[in-house]
Amino acid sequence: MRITLTALALVLALPATALAGDKLEDWSHGEATIYTHDPAGPVAVGQVKADGQLVFDWPEPATQGQTLGDTYPPCDGTDMSPVSAPEAGFWPTSLFIGKDTTTNGELGSLHLASSPGVMHWQSSYGQKDAADGTWFQYVYVGEPASVETQCSMPTYTGEGEDSYTQLTEYNLYFKKGWNLMRNDITRLHVAPSGKKHAASTRVSVQQGPADDARWFFRAY
Repeated sequence: MRITLTALALVLALPATALAGDKLEDWSHGEATIYTHDPAGPVAVGQVKADGQLVFDWPEPATQGQTLGDTYPPCDGTDMSPVSAPEAGFWPTSLFIGKDTTTNGELGSLHLASSPGVMHWQSSYGQKDAADGTWFQYVYVGEPASVETQCSMPTYTGEGEDSYTQLTEYNLYFKKGWNLMRNDITRLHVAPSGKKHAASTRVSVQQGPADDARWFFRAY
């Protein structure tokens, strides 16, 4: 994707790496608010300008949310935590766009992905076909921490005896503050019906601009 000088300046100015500002194509809803949900309620994290330009202003979370240890429990058959700082606060985001920060004014969801196919799969919680590519998620971490592990889980597709091993590799090296997680789908499993499932995923922290990503708006 194009990285303009303005967008690059925004990237350098914000604590979150990679994309800090970009533009939604075919945006026609005027000015709007970008927000995520916190246990205490909706939290604004940016704005959509009338021309579709995205401008983020990432806040310091008011609550810790969950911990890294609870988010990434042992999954390799041992009791050893894969997290270097299990008590570190972890605040993941799912982004929405609305005329305000109430669900009544919600227009749809905002996604950062490498293609429409990946966006549709991720936003449907796996109900649609998976696709090769990447989806991204902004998260806040309360202190520097790492997560290193590989998880495997036998998964049935619901189509007769068809199954596959779902493999997820985590190599996460978080800084304190906002981080951009990168989820690369590296292998697909095709069920007898032709439905595609994400069989292998590699999860890391994006370093530098994500040239293979673009923003997508999914209207309700």
